[in-house]
Amino acid sequence: MPNLRTIWLCGLLLTTWGGLLSLEGMPAIARRREVPKVVRVTDLQLQSENIAGVWYHRLTGRVRNETATPARNVQIYYEIYDPTGKRLLEAGSTQLHNRVIDSEGEAEFLATPNAGGRVKITLVEWLSGDRDYHSFQQMQEF
Repeated sequence: MPNLRTIWLCGLLLTTWGGLLSLEGMPAIARRREVPKVVRVTDLQLQSENIAGVWYHRLTGRVRNETATPARNVQIYYEIYDPTGKRLLEAGSTQLHNRVIDSEGEAEFLATPNAGGRVKITLVEWLSGDRDYHSFQQMQEF
């Protein structure tokens, strides 16, 4: 049977080491929770119009570069669901051709999908200033 002094000493050591570990690990945890600097879609509209019995759709939006370097060849992937959001009607993408979005800058994009409904942005890809491809899995409904 352990004596009271041994139990007290073990508890003191665990408390001391646990406190040191949690203090040292705190900045690393705080850094991991920072919002990543990415290129993301900030605004989106899907307009549908019936002309002579034929439906035409126009998907417009704005994309923002939140990184510290310019973004080139931005590719935006989207999905369009029926109004209830249960059935996928179309999946597609659009690209900002020959456009460079400066750091903290914005640009507009346009796509002409074949269906109307609820839009979900799934992925944004871009070429950064250091010529490396990056992506952001946005997964956001507008």
